[in-house]
Amino acid sequence: MEREEKIRLTQRLIAHVDNDTTDYADDLLRVPFSVFDDPELAAKERDVVRRFPHIVAHVDELQKSGDFLTTELIGTPLLVVKQNDGSVKAFSNVCRHRGSKVEFGESGCKRVFACPYHNWSYGKDGSLRGLPHADGFQGMDRSEYGLVEFPCEVRHGLVWVVPTVGAELDIAAVLGAKHDAEVADTGMTDSHQVRKETWRLGMNWKIAVDGVQDSYHLCQLHTKTVCNYLEGNITAFDPVGRSWRLVVARKAITEVRDADPDSFDVRDYSLANYTVYPGTMLVTEPNHFEIWTIVPDKDDPNVSWCTIRLLSPRKPETPREERILEKNWELLMETLHDEDWFVTKTITDNAAHGQVRELIYGRNELPGQVFHNMVAADVATLDQKRVPQPAPAR
Repeated sequence: MEREEKIRLTQRLIAHVDNDTTDYADDLLRVPFSVFDDPELAAKERDVVRRFPHIVAHVDELQKSGDFLTTELIGTPLLVVKQNDGSVKAFSNVCRHRGSKVEFGESGCKRVFACPYHNWSYGKDGSLRGLPHADGFQGMDRSEYGLVEFPCEVRHGLVWVVPTVGAELDIAAVLGAKHDAEVADTGMTDSHQVRKETWRLGMNWKIAVDGVQDSYHLCQLHTKTVCNYLEGNITAFDPVGRSWRLVVARKAITEVRDADPDSFDVRDYSLANYTVYPGTMLVTEPNHFEIWTIVPDKDDPNVSWCTIRLLSPRKPETPREERILEKNWELLMETLHDEDWFVTKTITDNAAHGQVRELIYGRNELPGQVFHNMVAADVATLDQKRVPQPAPAR
């Protein structure tokens, strides 16, 4: 982070603490409660979410040529493979012959991937390498029947995929030059993956995303956990296109009120959340990173999937460093399971049966307002594209 930006950010956060303020939206936002429980809307949102990048791996999971992992992204089965040149490719894990899954293992290392149904085989690059009784397929151009490839990019030590063929993918552009440089400056690119876990959540995906964007609840819900470290309802919000940086002040930030700006780093006195729309969060803390990926279920509007990765700037070298990281994970798990998800699960239940027509997002809930407005606008754009256009007059 550039020196002048560090100074400005420190001053903004301390001013908010002094005045008990935050970065505000221009007005209140009213959201129909049905957006969390509408199957037709959920189907449109899935189409929207599939057009944007999501994290499917950390580079630690794909170290050697041929290393692979399989996963599913909003219903799309993925096969992610490290290439000979060090790059990573992502394919639809679907055989081009009769549609069976090609690879059933969760991870491993292979030179060739063979569908077990008829043994059509594919190289690491997705190309069709072989098929038994090839004389039965004379006239078929093999080059047209490789595995379907999706846009894939390695950025900041993370593997990003857009599960839509031909979509654009440029994470640096999505983050914006300034924020991309800030993330790079944290050392995330050389990070070590300490933990990774995925949960099936009994709540709409937007509810799960809301929770990670909301500082308003930090010292209301988390009185015995994170409120001991973070200021509630004190944030600096900086959007760039379809991403934004949300910085939450730590309790200790007022200690550097009069300090020489070159004697400290504001990142040691805050928590920064770099959000890549629609549901990816790169959370940077002084001694570790949290990488969140939240997506809707492929069928059920009342279900979502959340993967969290705990990363350290480098591989821990001592038992003490390992214990510190484990304590960070335990605090996060306690906060999520006993507090956040315990409460927010009831939102999905209430959306169906609570008989409340709309919810209200305050001016202090600016990130949530931006998120919901983006989703609504993208769904509206999708609807417009689907409307049949009248035939031209003759």
